Amino acid sequence: MRLPLLLTLGFALSSAHALTWMPDANLRNWANNQFPGCISGNYIDENHPGVQSAGMVDLSFQSNITNLTGVEAFASATGMNVSNNPITVWDYPLFISQLGASNCGVTGTFFIPFPLTYVNISNNAITSLVIYSSSSLSTLIAHHNQITSVSWGVVPGWVDLSYNQLTSIGVASGSPFLQYLEISHNNFTAVPAGGSSLTFLGASWNQITNVSQLSGNNFNFEADLSHNAIQQVPGLGNAKSVDLSFNPLTLGISGTSFKLQTLRVNNTQLPCLPYLHFPLVNLYCANSPINCIPNQPPNLVMSAANFGFTPVVCGASSPCYMATPSLDLRVFLQGPYDAVAVQMRDDLRAQGLLPHVDPYPTLGVSYAGSGWPDVFSSTVYSTTGPNAIVDWIVVELTPYFTGSLADDATPYSRPAFVQRDGDVVGLDGSWPLVMNTPHGSYRVAVRHRNHLGAITTQPQGLSSTMLTVDFTRYSATACQGGAMHGDSLIADERQLWRGDVNYNHQVKYIGSGNDRDPILTAIGGTVPTQMVSGVYAREDVNMDGVIKYTGADNDRDPILQNIGGANPTAVRNQLGFY
Repeated sequence: MRLPLLLTLGFALSSAHALTWMPDANLRNWANNQFPGCISGNYIDENHPGVQSAGMVDLSFQSNITNLTGVEAFASATGMNVSNNPITVWDYPLFISQLGASNCGVTGTFFIPFPLTYVNISNNAITSLVIYSSSSLSTLIAHHNQITSVSWGVVPGWVDLSYNQLTSIGVASGSPFLQYLEISHNNFTAVPAGGSSLTFLGASWNQITNVSQLSGNNFNFEADLSHNAIQQVPGLGNAKSVDLSFNPLTLGISGTSFKLQTLRVNNTQLPCLPYLHFPLVNLYCANSPINCIPNQPPNLVMSAANFGFTPVVCGASSPCYMATPSLDLRVFLQGPYDAVAVQMRDDLRAQGLLPHVDPYPTLGVSYAGSGWPDVFSSTVYSTTGPNAIVDWIVVELTPYFTGSLADDATPYSRPAFVQRDGDVVGLDGSWPLVMNTPHGSYRVAVRHRNHLGAITTQPQGLSSTMLTVDFTRYSATACQGGAMHGDSLIADERQLWRGDVNYNHQVKYIGSGNDRDPILTAIGGTVPTQMVSGVYAREDVNMDGVIKYTGADNDRDPILQNIGGANPTAVRNQLGFY
């Protein structure tokens, strides 16, 4: 009976142990210290309770483990850290998702298979990486290697490849999944194109000369391009923070981002700063030729320590001076328009009827913005010919973008004069028309006291460069169809519709609030053949200084004509404003 009993015990013991070969003595010592009793000779017991339940295999900073054979016994492990061991033979649990292998002396090509999601293989001598297409990798840390190429089967969201020998990373940078990319201390000569999700690009200490690919990134985008050879920056896209320190920048920066909050240009040869948009808070430009700022954003920290000079806005004598935005604006009024001369009459000026005080506040106009530099001068009424003043008008700027797309544009309006040839000038006759408002994208509008206003449908970029907006030419400024007289003819002599006597933004012939009855009232209200001469009044629709209800050149017929001429109940509304 003794022999069968021994056979039975032997069978029971063998079934209680599932032994995996573990040839590295240092690895076995670690395992036995962590899970006493798990080692049997050169084997590890897979069924040992500690081995079965281990979630993290941390072999970092152990005593010279070189061979990982046997760690697959930790079947439940989801992470393994073998950093600071001279690994020569690799193996790891089948379903591990996190791998740390920093400073292990790894050389050659390193393969990253499924199902790893986090890999740290920094401080090795790896020369190339291969990421399988089936990989679930989300974080790759591989700084301080000798990597010259990466095969991207999958592009993770977080990549650190700094301190390598890369000149390109292929399509990876344009991936819609890549959010963080660190490639400093490599051999790049151009900035990789960023995908729509990229929020950080670290590319300092390279040989970059071209940054044309920097634009078009996420609104939270930050970039460190310091310590390169960049001469010129054409634009900063949607960047929130950019460091261009320790670059030549001798050809300047063409423009900054509407989202930019921090700009660093320390230790450069940047001659002048570009326009600084409103979100900018922190500016660092010490040890550069810059000695003034072009404009002052409202929340900018005005720090001599940050700037390298006493904070001051560039004056007109400075080569870095940035002119106030201005308009080369033209518009015709239908009331006094002479189709033969292709210009307007200046009857009101010639008769001395033009007021010396802005008439629009009495009509309820409240100007928006920071005012205007020109002051009314009565000498402007002395000019004759094409530059003679026809009347006062209102010029408006309406921000085009809102919400997350908004730029510096703020609502702005001001009074101005329109001349016979359609040019719009300041209250002292100055041209172009100064618009004391921030740079940005605007819709440009003109209004008149007894004409329907007009507004551009598309944004006009307003900056230190004069903007031309010509409402007289059908082909030059796109307004909503029918917004101006002459649209139907597609002629380059459009005019604002006349007849808005009530200044309620519509032309109406009969019914409540019509524009005809005020004309009759203005001449007395009972005898339609009467007239009133020598007046500056909204009822004077054709702006000849005379209010007439009937007869030649009367002010009533143009109202009927402009609503269609046949149906007196029709109404013409001002279009395009919202």
